[in-house]
Amino acid sequence: MLSTRRKLLCCKKEPKTPLGFCDGPSRATGYLSCFYCGTEDRYCQPYDPENEFHEAVCMGKLKVVLRLLMKKNFHVNDEDEGKRTALHFACFYGHIDLVHLLLFEDCKINALDNQKSTPLMKAIQSWEIEIVSVLLHHGADPNIKDCNGEAAIHHAVYVDRPDIASSLLEFGGNIEDTTKDGLTPLLLALRERKHRMAAYLITNGANLHVCDQYQRTTLMYAVKWDCENIVEILLKKGVDHHLKDTFGWTALYYAVMGKRKTKMVIIQHDLLLSRQQNTFTRNEPEDVVSSGYHFESKSLTSVCARMEDTANLKTQKAAQSSSIGNGPEENEIIEVWAEKCPHPELRDYCHLASRPMPETQQSQTGKFC
Repeated sequence: MLSTRRKLLCCKKEPKTPLGFCDGPSRATGYLSCFYCGTEDRYCQPYDPENEFHEAVCMGKLKVVLRLLMKKNFHVNDEDEGKRTALHFACFYGHIDLVHLLLFEDCKINALDNQKSTPLMKAIQSWEIEIVSVLLHHGADPNIKDCNGEAAIHHAVYVDRPDIASSLLEFGGNIEDTTKDGLTPLLLALRERKHRMAAYLITNGANLHVCDQYQRTTLMYAVKWDCENIVEILLKKGVDHHLKDTFGWTALYYAVMGKRKTKMVIIQHDLLLSRQQNTFTRNEPEDVVSSGYHFESKSLTSVCARMEDTANLKTQKAAQSSSIGNGPEENEIIEVWAEKCPHPELRDYCHLASRPMPETQQSQTGKFC
């Protein structure tokens, strides 16, 4: 009886979505506190000094630091057992005056501790934007990676600080740098539900079409956290909601099975696209489809001159038997109004269209489109 009860209590529910990606409620509201983050608090580890010199740096005692350096008791680049230098501690505890002093004393600006973290990373972890700026102006490398394969911009994502990310990108930070798991800053921001950072990266040229190791797209991650505004932005910028991950799931399928509100955003976007693509099939005079004309494929990339008067249709004759067919008769070519074209970006232009060939010629040369 007891063993049966234990089994019932210990059994886990089968995930509704692959690996539980969209299971449970979506916490759409973003928080800065790591308590609400989906991952373990990576910055809660103690960063305590192990000697008198580093302790004075941590406490911001400038005079004590100067005295210890002048007496030659300690060197500016002395490391403790964790390979941490005084600059690591000064950046982590936000003492910008000590940062200036240590840089003046020619300390190692890109020193690595035992986790391969740089002083720049420690300043980012503590949200010290002013210190970040000072380090970058003195030549700190923003693209060094720690033991987790994460660069400074990834740490800026974890703390959700677009202002820090802006400084890093200004000084050569890579907006497409990947972690060991292959996550770009944008994918990482969406995975960690850092929507403010995600929005910044989207508007500053980040690649929207990247995928994680399971081929999950940026749109799928936005659906996971039910972030409607980001889903709408990604759809408008051309992220395909029909793409499938390695489990065969699409973003819409995740939204439906996860009971996300974003499913309506995707559906409405799909309906809008369908209306735009079907605009040219309206029953109007001289309708292209009803009259049997086909768009010439090359006209989609080389558009004609813009038409000013949309009330009239112009016709022209062209002998293109070599490219269209070998019949004795010339093939009729007309200009078609762009409002009938399914491509919205070309609606201010007219395109070439050709009258279809007889079936006997189509069987020989193939359909002209």
